[in-house]
Amino acid sequence: MTDWIFQGNGRRQELDASVSASRLHSWRTPRYRDRTAAGDRVWLQEVGRDKPGIYYLATITAPTYEDPQWREGDSAYARWRTDIRLAYRIGPPLLRVELLAAAELASFRPFRGFQGSTVPVPADIAAALLERAGPRLEALGPGK
Repeated sequence: MTDWIFQGNGRRQELDASVSASRLHSWRTPRYRDRTAAGDRVWLQEVGRDKPGIYYLATITAPTYEDPQWREGDSAYARWRTDIRLAYRIGPPLLRVELLAAAELASFRPFRGFQGSTVPVPADIAAALLERAGPRLEALGPGK
């Protein structure tokens, strides 16, 4: 199993509303699409100025696929998608300020403002994240 950071660039309120509406989501994955696998863990990171950090924990439900609605001429960024099921809200979230203050996490580039939609997480970073997030995990329930 591999851990991943999937990045969201929207507003946190929009993400929360989207998660409330459905636990299943399709995420753009232009990079590393040949390395994702069903069962992999996904740390959903929101970036931006308003409290960037990790807010949700999800699982990949199927291999990455070419979006059937993608057309030649569309952005290549939107061509590949990965389906995920959000399972937990992290409350309180693992905010960037906390991640950067932790010696074992501070050097991981995605926590320092790296802009990228899909990033593999090294095993030691994944273990440190799970240790910090464990007591904060709030099960979302089956949802839609």
